[in-house]
This record gives sequence, structure tokens and C-alpha cells, in this order.
Amino acid sequence: MDKLTSELVSIASSLINYKTVSPDGNEYLCRSYLTKKFKDVRMKISVLAKNKRRPNIIGEIGNSGRSLVIACHIDVVAAGSGWRTDPFKAVVKNGRIYGRGAIDDKGPFAISYCAVKKFVRDYPDFKGKIYLVALADEEADNVYGVKYLLKNGFKADAGLIPDGGYFSKLDIGEKGCLQLKIESFGKQAHSALDEYGENALSNLTSIVEKIKLVKWPQKFDKKFSETKVNFSLFHAGEIANTVPPYAYVQMDIRYPFGVGSDEVFKKVKGVVANCAGKFKLKTIYKTEPHLVKDRALIKLFVRSAKKVGVDIKTIILAGNSVAKEFNEAGIPSIVHYPMDHLPIHEPNEYIEIDSMVKTVGLYYEFFKEYFGVKYKKRYSRPLEGIKI
Repeated sequence: MDKLTSELVSIASSLINYKTVSPDGNEYLCRSYLTKKFKDVRMKISVLAKNKRRPNIIGEIGNSGRSLVIACHIDVVAAGSGWRTDPFKAVVKNGRIYGRGAIDDKGPFAISYCAVKKFVRDYPDFKGKIYLVALADEEADNVYGVKYLLKNGFKADAGLIPDGGYFSKLDIGEKGCLQLKIESFGKQAHSALDEYGENALSNLTSIVEKIKLVKWPQKFDKKFSETKVNFSLFHAGEIANTVPPYAYVQMDIRYPFGVGSDEVFKKVKGVVANCAGKFKLKTIYKTEPHLVKDRALIKLFVRSAKKVGVDIKTIILAGNSVAKEFNEAGIPSIVHYPMDHLPIHEPNEYIEIDSMVKTVGLYYEFFKEYFGVKYKKRYSRPLEGIKI
């Protein structure tokens, strides 16, 4: 195992061994380890924490000039069942590192760190600034993570988010997400005497069927797919012989660029208002669609990939990453993962070691392009050839 491979395995394994499970997170467990790694690269270190147990740890290196943020999250989802090994004790086997967070997102942090380390070693006097950020709270609602970071004035000229897309596909846009909860209120009665009650569940299922028939707005960017609705949570009643007095459904709606959350909410509200029964409609979570408009940034990454023999395509995703928050804050950010098969949130989650090494090479080339250490006039180059 060569020096780079050994370091990638060591960093990813060390981070996996810290149990940083959201919603509690406890990312503070990694703080000492991460600050030591940042110091090894002579990075300036700062910590932003709304809650001391949930810090965002920022490594900064460089000087004046164009800046780039690389942001990975350190929290993970719960292990769940079906593991063949301890999910919080990294196992290296058959060219893979197994453990919760291996691909999402501790392995990508190791890749990003090693790529930055190689770049600043080879080009110590590069003109610009790199921020390598270990974020908290990505797997929950980002309140302690990227939202707090941006609320406290964090700025950069562009971002690379190693937490989405694929190795051969670059995420340049994401759908909006609106999660709604509809509560239905009825009257309890015995099932044999249901005429004396009002079935909250029956009223609610009527709404669900009508929402399925909604004609969503058709004026949107055709790089995106149409609006889609998933009814994900249902609850009603406690026992079979009783008319349920209360029921709720929670839904997840993904909608394209050109459609706003207000339009989507209005459609659902109209359905609820025209159904018999007593209901309450509530927004649980909301993001807006985004599309990266910085064509030069995309071009640089695609060109960098070609230098390491990878033909990168651009894609739009229905999923949401922290790139959405960065883009909304005026920091154009692209999203990339080190593998094409992604065992994210699955039991026996893993990352391929060879893919990690290849991605270090890709990011290293991207840093060279971005900071112009070789191509001084990169922004004067034509931008044709990229399908966005």
C-alpha cells in the first residue's frame, strides 16, 4: 500500500470509528482529530458551533485571490440492521473500506483532504484560498451545519461538494423539496355505530387521491423532470373496532427549476379546501430548486476529469445536498461523488479504495485548473462542448 492509499484508508477509517449519528450528531467527537489533520497541512483553523457538541470545523489555507470551499459532512445516519461487521469499526477488505459513513461522507472527506494536501505541497504559493469544511448536521436539517455557517457570514467564490452525483456524473442542479403534513380531525365512535362518528382517515384518503390527480405547473426548465409526489407517512387510529378521530399524512414533493414552493403549496391547499372534513395543512421542510449558472466552473471540472481519463456528464438530481444552501447564498457549487455505485444509507456501506485514489487525482487537477497554476488564461477559453 503506497503512502497516499495508506493515508486515505487511515483518515476514512479513523472518522468511521467515531459514532457521529444524527439527529444527535456528536460531531465534537472528531474535533481533536480533525484539527490535528488541518494543522498538519498548516491550515488556519476556525470552529463555528451553534451547539458545542455539533461543531463545524473549517480549515483555511492560501491568501488573496479566488476562493474555493470543499464541504463534507461528518454526521451519519443510524446503522440499522443487516450489517456483517460493526458499522462503527472500519473494516478494510477486498479493496474496500466498510463502515457507516464510508461513502457518505467520511470517505469523501479523506479524499478531499488528501487532494488539498497534495495541491498545497506542490503549489505552496498558489494564488487563492481553499476552505476545507467538516460540516455538522447534514443528515438532519442543517440547522447546526451549513445554515449556521452561512448565517455567520461564511463566503467563498465557488464550492465543490463531495456528497452527491456520481464519479462519472457531475450534479449541477437539484429539484426543490416541499414536505407537507396534512392532519385530519374527525369524531370517535364504535365501528358498529359509525354513523355517530366521523372517520378522519376516510376524509384524509379522499385528499390523497385528489392530490394524485393534480396538474402541476408545466412551465419549468426542461433539464429537470416533472413534479413528483411521494406519500411517505400515514397514521390513524389505535384499534380496529373504533372510528379514528385523528389521522395524518406526510408527503414529499420534488419540483423543477422554474416552479416555486409557493405554487406547489397553493395547489395542495386548493385540494384540501375543497374536501369535506376538518383539516390542518403544515409545511415541515422546504427548499427551492437550483441550477448552477457558473458555466466556467462546470467547464473546469469537466476538463479536469478528462485529464485523468474520465468523461464527465452533467446531471440534475431530485435529491438535495448542501450545494443548495451554498448556491442560494451566492456560492455556485457543483456536487460529485467518488463512485458510480453508491451504497448510501445501506447496511454494509463501503467505499472503494481505488476510486478514492482516482478521485484524489481528479480533485488535484481541478484545483490546478481552478487556481490557474498551469492555465493562467483559463477563463478566456471557449465554453462550448458542455451540455448543461
